[in-house]
Amino acid sequence: MRLNRDGETSRSIHQDLVDARLAEANQFIDQFLLYVRDNHVGHDLVDEIELPISKRVLVLAFKIAIAAERRPNIRALLIRAGLTLAQYRPGLGNRITMTPVTPHGRSRQTQSDMFEQRLQRALMATANERILLGELYERACVESYN
Repeated sequence: MRLNRDGETSRSIHQDLVDARLAEANQFIDQFLLYVRDNHVGHDLVDEIELPISKRVLVLAFKIAIAAERRPNIRALLIRAGLTLAQYRPGLGNRITMTPVTPHGRSRQTQSDMFEQRLQRALMATANERILLGELYERACVESYN
């Protein structure tokens, strides 16, 4: 390790950059979590254009925070929150509200075939993306220990 002209080591400069990147990632995650809370997203499917920060930036922010976190319980919460990004679909249009319904006592509302197809496509894409995000976050965990 060598000193630069300000007397800092190159390692401390690198660590400062890593710390700044992590702080920024945490700030993005906080903004996302506030958005989710304030907009009562729940399990709804929402067009990704509604996100306060681009989805790509949020995925990267969660990856950085997950890799940096050493407490298993906090890391698990970050992964769980990061997986909810799959609910934000490009070009979805109007929000699709996923209201749980009891199997008895309610008649099934008739929906158009077009709506049913749109819903099925959105649900499949969401499920596939949750798997991909899970794999991405798992790799971030593994790589952080290497």
